[in-house]
Amino acid sequence: MERTLRGVVVCLALSGCSSTGEWVVQTWGEAYIEQEIPADVFADGCAVTYDAFEVSTTAVQLVDGDGTVVGELPSAVYDLTEPGPVPMGRVAVPADHYSDVQLIVAPDDAGSSVRVDGTLACGGDQAHFAWAFDPSTTYACEPTDLTVPPGGEDTTEITIHGDHLWYDGLEAADAEVRGRAVLDADTDGDGEITLEELDAVSIPALGYTVGEYSDVLTLRQFVSHLSRTIGHVDGEGECRVAF
Repeated sequence: MERTLRGVVVCLALSGCSSTGEWVVQTWGEAYIEQEIPADVFADGCAVTYDAFEVSTTAVQLVDGDGTVVGELPSAVYDLTEPGPVPMGRVAVPADHYSDVQLIVAPDDAGSSVRVDGTLACGGDQAHFAWAFDPSTTYACEPTDLTVPPGGEDTTEITIHGDHLWYDGLEAADAEVRGRAVLDADTDGDGEITLEELDAVSIPALGYTVGEYSDVLTLRQFVSHLSRTIGHVDGEGECRVAF
């Protein structure tokens, strides 16, 4: 009996070995970023391949029912073209059921929160793009049945959706994936689509929908806004975006 009691005391001294578990986090860009967004996904028959798709995370946080951050992973930059899922880390947290994960995306030391590099092809035409965006975004995500058991672990996947950069609507459930307007922005025909060229394209002239974001007037502003909607959780799980 004495030996058992000593074991209990030791367990309590180690912060309750039966009341904690591990929160494991990974990220993945799925086939759209690792391989390509094929032509059958685009409403106008275009296709995209990414050579780089980097996301800079300031923190990934697990939040309990009282709004307290109980687990946090440090800042890092992830290239989602790497075969995934890619481990982000693990942290000890109280054993419990959780329904709130926060992802904070913010500029890295180079000044970019999201950086993409790739090729857009529409029919027989194609062009290269290399874009960097600097807005900071906090995603409030609802994970799928996240329950960390005592002495065990459960996993959250931060899923990045590369097709969001090509939507023709902001915050629109019926938005379609399109690329032709972006390719046509290469007005000098040098095979390089720059952000400056996107800035010269009028959104009202394209007919793309902006909803409540009436200040989004150029294609550059439009795509920059879309770069703040790429975060999801556990595949298709929704994340609310704090703009």
